[in-house]
Formats: sequence, structure tokens, C-alpha cells
Amino acid sequence: MKKILAVDDEKDILFTLEAVAEAAGFNITTTSLGTKALKYIKTEKFDLLMIDYHMPDINGLKLVKEIRKINKSIPVLVLTVDESLDLAEKFLNAGADDFANKPIRTADLISRINLHLNYNDSKYYFPDNINRLDIPKGMSLKTLKIIYNYLNEIQSPKTIQEISNKTNLAYQTVHRYLNFLDEQNIARVELDYGKVGRPIHKYELK
Repeated sequence: MKKILAVDDEKDILFTLEAVAEAAGFNITTTSLGTKALKYIKTEKFDLLMIDYHMPDINGLKLVKEIRKINKSIPVLVLTVDESLDLAEKFLNAGADDFANKPIRTADLISRINLHLNYNDSKYYFPDNINRLDIPKGMSLKTLKIIYNYLNEIQSPKTIQEISNKTNLAYQTVHRYLNFLDEQNIARVELDYGKVGRPIHKYELK
């Protein structure tokens, strides 16, 4: 049984996460303190971490940084109600893998957890020249492969939300990685002006 550690200062959220874990067959340990989470990580083996941003003793951003000093590979999902891309960038730079937005939707959260727990590198096509990219700090080759693989399969450009829905990665995560692929001249963005309002950004491989 996969072991998950969840850190959140809201008891109702922890109760919800425990119910989700029971429904999905995960073994979950919960705590409301970041310092206690660090002690757990040093003494026990977990398969995935879920971390809130707001906590009474240490904020989630600092906690992710401390966790990465102890374990560089364990998947870290950030629980957040803040969809700010600036905050997401800080978390990804600190070493977070993905986000799970509040309020928690059980099916979406289970899908996202399973994506990271059951990642199998052999499932994803990734050319050697892209495999040698100098990936920025905080970004993972695993997540890049998931997004690249999806882009390689589509027949027409897709929005960030569409890519997020199909890959089971959070919007903020997809946005960061698409920007990187665009900067590397691997993906391109197409502006769909539609009938009214701002143009919609759609992405595909070059």
C-alpha cells in the first residue's frame, strides 16, 4: 500500500484527505505542523507528500525547500486555494512537482496522486535531443515528458486548461512547462482571437 504524508493546518482538510485516501486504498499520515512533517520524513519512507501553503509554524514554501534537502525525488503536491502563477513559480523552483487545488475534488485528486505514484518512464516518448536539455532548477524531466508526450499526440493546438485536463497535471504546472518548451523553440503558441475578448493561447509542438 502506498504511503502518503499530508500537511495542512485545517483539520477539515486533513479529515477530507484521510477519507480520500481510504477510498483510494492509500495509507495516509497527517499532521498540521511542518516541523513534525520533517521529523516524519527523516524517520519514515513515504511515496508522496501533500503540503499546504499556510501553516502555523513554517510555511509550505520553506517546507518544500527543507524536504528537498532530505529527499530530492519524492513527489510533492502543493495544496492551494491560490492559483497565482507567481506563487506556483516559487513552489516549482523550490522543488514541488504539482498542485492540487482546494476545495478538494476527490476524483481529480486521486487521479493526480496516481499519476505521480504510478509514473512509468517507458510509457513516454521523448527524443534524445530533448532529453539532453538543460532543465531549470525545480523542473522535473518526468513532468516534462508527460507534457511533451501529450503534445506529440494531438492533431491541433490545445489550451493550457485542455492540456491540464488530459494530462492530470495542474494548470499552474502545465503553464510553467509550456513556457519552457516555448522558450526552447520546441513548442509554439498560437493566438486564437475568437469573436470577443482576449485571445486564447493554444500550444502545439513545432
